[in-house]
Amino acid sequence: MTRTSNDELWVMTADRVADGTGRAARPGTYVGVRGDRIVETGPVAALTGRPEARRLEFPGCTILPGLVDSHGHLTFSAGPVPLEDIQAESDGQLVLRAATNAREALLAGVTTVRDLAGRGRTTLEVRDAIAAGLIPGPRLLAAGRPITIPNGHCHFLGGVAQGVKAVRALAEELIAEGVDVIKVMATGGNMTVTSDPLEPQFTTEELRAVVEVATAAGRRVTAHARGVKGIRAAVEAGVQNIEHSRMEVAPGTWAFDGELARLMADKGVTAAVTMAASYRAFQRQEAGGRVGLRPGAIPIPIRQQNARMLREAGVRVVVGTDAGAALARFDEAVHVEMELLVGAGWTPEEAIEAGTLGAAVAMGWEKEVGSLEPGKVADIVVVRGDPTRSISDVRQIECVVLEGRVVAQRGRLIGDTRPTPWPVDEIAKRPALT
Repeated sequence: MTRTSNDELWVMTADRVADGTGRAARPGTYVGVRGDRIVETGPVAALTGRPEARRLEFPGCTILPGLVDSHGHLTFSAGPVPLEDIQAESDGQLVLRAATNAREALLAGVTTVRDLAGRGRTTLEVRDAIAAGLIPGPRLLAAGRPITIPNGHCHFLGGVAQGVKAVRALAEELIAEGVDVIKVMATGGNMTVTSDPLEPQFTTEELRAVVEVATAAGRRVTAHARGVKGIRAAVEAGVQNIEHSRMEVAPGTWAFDGELARLMADKGVTAAVTMAASYRAFQRQEAGGRVGLRPGAIPIPIRQQNARMLREAGVRVVVGTDAGAALARFDEAVHVEMELLVGAGWTPEEAIEAGTLGAAVAMGWEKEVGSLEPGKVADIVVVRGDPTRSISDVRQIECVVLEGRVVAQRGRLIGDTRPTPWPVDEIAKRPALT
């Protein structure tokens, strides 16, 4: 199906609609689209006598908002040890890998991804290529190079600075490059052997300088932060999101800080707990395979407990997968994250909200995407079955609509998003070369 004219209404119907707000699914409901926007929703019975509304009907299915991943890395390999891959590959190889990952994410029902670290300008170039219709993929927001210290977490991506003056200058440089969000490595991390995942990399004053630059430019700041001290520094500095937020205090030791969690809640700081980033890696490690996990990695059941306690403290926990990390593949990472949230005590409707509207809130895009409401962009996913009863049904992708256009059905991309498709008829009329 190609995009219809702006004046033509078409509707989607299925057994039920889960609108992404966390409310109970509504049976016998349709979603109406005109151009690239949702224009109405309502009971299917109301369509009687409206022959102008062209229908796409999906019996046995559920209509959801397009899925949203607030933390991905399209240029990362999702191999057993991504650190080795990214250090061995050229920028051109990274861009090609990102194109493949973007395609896989779209086929998995993900219509918006926030990429939170890439080397040089690679992720910005991928973002622009998707927006121009040169390659298929979800809507992409890109952080470009993350801000880190010399030899710090992901220093090889090119965003190194230290001291208030230097981090402010780098933040200004990133804004000038056109980033959509600024990512700062508030602690060390797993992918860099020269950094300590539990120790702060920046002072509160340095982090505050980054926030000031971003705020002046209308951008958000999200912080990679695993250790309690680094989380606290980032929250006190005014970042909007914490990535990972594992409350680690020593190697292999988790100690939940309730006061810090309440401070996050009071400031409206969201948490992406990124459990999908390690789920398959733990499985491979348990089977004796080599994988990029450090000794003492906090196990999944503890991460689920941490997520649950964050929510109980009032923190909004959202889906951010860290897709691209060790064995965190773009064709399933969002699904895994929602499944693990249900395992942590979320209802299926709440997990769907975390992977749609909640993630959109974390990114500051909740007025445009994340729920099936009139006026929002028509990003829509149809899945077979009922994920409000069995969350794993979210994996059964039947149809993906991006900005009012059906772009995938049953695991296959369809259509051509380029603004000027190949002029087949014109080329056929050209004389043959002699």
